[in-house]
Amino acid sequence: MNHIINKIIIFLCCGVFAISSLGLKDILIPVIIIIAISSLSSFLNKQVISLACMFLFLFFTAFFQAGLFFIPLICYDIFLEDFQFLVGAAIIPFFINDEALNNYVIALILVLGIISFILKKQAIELIAANSRYEAFRKKAEEISIALELQNKELMEKQDYEVNLATLNERNRIAREIHDNIGHTLSSSILQIGALITIARDSSVVTNLTLLKDTLSDGMDNIRHSIHNLHDKSMDLNTTLQSLVNGFSFCPATLSYNIENDFSIKAKYSIAFIVKEALSNTMKHSNATKVSIELTEQPAFYQLIIKDNGAPTSCSNTETGMGITNITHRVATLDGTLRISRENGYVIFISLPKRRVEN
Repeated sequence: MNHIINKIIIFLCCGVFAISSLGLKDILIPVIIIIAISSLSSFLNKQVISLACMFLFLFFTAFFQAGLFFIPLICYDIFLEDFQFLVGAAIIPFFINDEALNNYVIALILVLGIISFILKKQAIELIAANSRYEAFRKKAEEISIALELQNKELMEKQDYEVNLATLNERNRIAREIHDNIGHTLSSSILQIGALITIARDSSVVTNLTLLKDTLSDGMDNIRHSIHNLHDKSMDLNTTLQSLVNGFSFCPATLSYNIENDFSIKAKYSIAFIVKEALSNTMKHSNATKVSIELTEQPAFYQLIIKDNGAPTSCSNTETGMGITNITHRVATLDGTLRISRENGYVIFISLPKRRVEN
């Protein structure tokens, strides 16, 4: 666009000088020809084409004096290009067309040539500046995207660590309640039972029995609360992510698309299956990547553990202890297990919702 604007400016300047020197009637044909040749050169936008167009117009100016005024315009395309030294050929028409050899015309064309050169230089510098700006803008966008990704990963890591710390704290509280308060209440209930046995007063026995029942109810409530706290203390997504993060044999990824919660038995079983599968990959495969997908379907959950390797051990991995343990865990949840060796080693497990949900 800058080159087109510059050529329009040069064309207007050349036209004004030509009209002032020759009149409007004598420049009509040169104007039509220069517009056609200059447009062809700009449209094709190739140095060789621009050079050919310049020599074509110089040939034309050898026979039409008015064309001499538009030489700076046709030379604009090869200024500061690989063939710019051939601009010197523009003086040839002056020797052929003797009528044009006067100081006034030469001075005008020289001024127009200088203007044309300056405009071409500015256009090239502007294009180069725009290219640098565009490269800088793209680089800035890449850096911005990279920073956003790093910030997202950092926030996810922080959330994961906070969630893991929360779950560990729940486990600690559950253990302390069970070890301290639970044992204390159990001991108190036993002592009250002994007092009831040796008591002679019926009113004392009645009161001790009520106290024992109250403590027993409290003990049952504490057990129930501890079990609930223990069940909620294990987040399956966090547990599986921890297994993936700790797997250093090869890169591993986790895709967890579950909305409902599992029973504590199902959580431990799934975590065990994934841990055992990763262990088998490390012991018996030459895989370079592992993917774990746990997805929810309308009637069942699907667990897919896949690696891109082939077994390297001489033992049969499908009848080994690892797969046997996995098969047993799947059977306890009434699930189905299928193993495929196409494009790597893939374990397909389907678990019915009625057996794994709370």
